[in-house]
Amino acid sequence: MAEVIITNHSDYRYRLVIITMEVKDVSKDYVSLVKRTLEEQLYNELQQEYGFPRAICRSLTELFFSYFNLYLGADRADGQLIYRAIPSDVPPGIPTEEVKTHPVRLTITCTEDLRYASQDIHELIKQRIVRVTNEAFDQDGLLTQADLSILLGESTRTIGRQIQELQNEGICVPTRGSRMDIGPGISHKTKIVEMYLDGYDFTDIKRRTRHSSESITRYLKDFTRVMVLSERGHSPREIRIITDHSDRLVQEYLDLYQRMDIPEHGEMLDQLRAMYQHQGKKNDNVAGYDIIGTYNERMEG
Repeated sequence: MAEVIITNHSDYRYRLVIITMEVKDVSKDYVSLVKRTLEEQLYNELQQEYGFPRAICRSLTELFFSYFNLYLGADRADGQLIYRAIPSDVPPGIPTEEVKTHPVRLTITCTEDLRYASQDIHELIKQRIVRVTNEAFDQDGLLTQADLSILLGESTRTIGRQIQELQNEGICVPTRGSRMDIGPGISHKTKIVEMYLDGYDFTDIKRRTRHSSESITRYLKDFTRVMVLSERGHSPREIRIITDHSDRLVQEYLDLYQRMDIPEHGEMLDQLRAMYQHQGKKNDNVAGYDIIGTYNERMEG
C-alpha cells in the first residue's frame, strides 16, 4: 500500500515520497484510514469508473506509482536526470523508433568533474562519456553517440573521436554501437575488481578506468558480498534476490571469484573477507553485511 505525499522541501523543490503500509500491520480501528490512500483511491476509480478487472486495476496502479517514483521521486542526486535509453538486450538491426525505450538515471555533472575541467575540457568530456555510458549499462540501457551528443552538448563527431581515444586507452565505453560490435563481454565493475585483486592500487585503477574511489570501493563491496554469499551456500538466484544485482552481474562476479580463488590471490580475497562482518540476525540473509574496515593502505596508493 502506498501513499503519495508532496512536501515543500528546504531547497524549495517538490519531492514525492512513497510510504509503504500493509493492512495487516494496522489495528482494525484504523483500517478504514489505510484505505483512504491515494493508491487505494486510484485502484477503486479504475475499477468503479472504468470497469477494469481487479488484476488489471492493481497492475495499472503499481505501474502509475512506479512512474511517479521514478520521475518525481526524491532519490535523484544533484546533477542527475532521467533519460530514456535503448534496452541493452535489443539486438542490432532493429530501428530505434521501433524499440520500447528504458528509463535510466544519469549523472550529468558532479564534483569530480571539477578536477577534470581544471585539467582540460576534453578530459572532462571523456570523463562524462565514461560515467554516463556505464551508468546506463548498469541499468540495462545503452546510449548512442547521438544520445551523448544531446546529453553533453557536443557534436557527434567530437563524441566519436573522444570514444575512440578512450578505447585506445583500454577504457570500457559501452555505447549501443560498440556493445553490439564487441558482444556482451564483461562489465567495467568486474574489470575493476579484477584489477584490484591483481594488485593495482586505487590510484592506478582510477587513472586506468576513470572511476572514483567511492565507485571502486562500492564495486569491491558488492563483489565481496556475492563471494561471501556463495561461500555460505547460496545459489545465484538467491544471491540476486539478496543483493538486488542483475543476473548478469552476479554471474560475472561468481565467474571472477572462481578464477581468482587460487593461492596467488588468496591474500587479497582474505583482505576483502576481513572487511565484512555479519551485523544482522540469521534470518536477514546477510543483508547486514557491510564494509567495517577501510582501504587505508591501498587507498590512493
